[in-house]
Amino acid sequence: MAELGVALLTFAAGTRELVGLGRRAEEHGYVACYTTESLTDTLSIDLAILLRTSHIRVGSFVAVTYLRHPVVAAQMAATAADLSGGRFVLGLGLGHKVRVGALGVTAGRAATDLPAYVQDVRAVLDGRGRERYPDLPAQVYQGSVLDFPTPEHAVPVHTAAVGPRMAEAGAAVSDGLMLWLVPGAGIAELVAAGARGRRGAGRDGSSPVEVAVHTFVSDDVAAARESARASLGYWLGLPAYNAALARAGYEREAAGVATAFRAGDQAGLHAAITDRLVDEYCLVGPPARCRAQLEKWHDAEVATVALVPHPVVRGETYAEGVYRSLAALAPP
Repeated sequence: MAELGVALLTFAAGTRELVGLGRRAEEHGYVACYTTESLTDTLSIDLAILLRTSHIRVGSFVAVTYLRHPVVAAQMAATAADLSGGRFVLGLGLGHKVRVGALGVTAGRAATDLPAYVQDVRAVLDGRGRERYPDLPAQVYQGSVLDFPTPEHAVPVHTAAVGPRMAEAGAAVSDGLMLWLVPGAGIAELVAAGARGRRGAGRDGSSPVEVAVHTFVSDDVAAARESARASLGYWLGLPAYNAALARAGYEREAAGVATAFRAGDQAGLHAAITDRLVDEYCLVGPPARCRAQLEKWHDAEVATVALVPHPVVRGETYAEGVYRSLAALAPP
């Protein structure tokens, strides 16, 4: 059975609120608290949560690699691991071409760039930074040539995947896979791709797969589904997530979402996200129904289900909705 964690939307609350939510997740017995990156700096938020918690696993789900040099990511990870006693997980992903491009960053080839970035991060974490960057002028202090500091605790590096190609490429170099907005019907394909990637790289064992599952807790199922539609529309319109939806057998729905997204047609976007589609991606309804829906994720060879709670009740803030959801679905 999968462990239960939480993934927080960092764009939806302030840093102090996010730290409070991380502490509450720990108090309720969740094994992990992950944070997203969009309009924010997930790694600094992770560090803040780590400093105010004592045993919960904390990590990025995921840090956007195109926005920071691998040396910067590795050094933050080393700091987080040391200050937390090894509770930090560095989740890495490329982001979306349309978003990074708008920031003036050129995106390259996904299946090449992410593994290369992971290998650069590992070189720094493993004390091979000067080997990886041989043109970097040697830094000497009191007669000793310095390399980048290495952490006292191991840092697991996980990679994001939405499709099988990225799952295979990521699993070949990383310690685990992080799946965001992959429909339930598409999980098995990515698990298998990850296993292929490890075998192809001559690595033993399997890559733990961690899945983010959007969660809308309410006694009013209809209201929960409406909140789901309002929350999912933007993501499902992005090319990578839209392609994952089509690959999972929802070609018609994916085409309807894509058409409405390109036209900026919010009403059409809502209409294209059917009840069946909501249930494919999300936990919706009263706590008992949400727990029952969790079963399909437990049966999908998933190591961790990270709930992504959203507000549903009218007038409820993001933080209030997360607090309520964490209490309602807390692990036994």
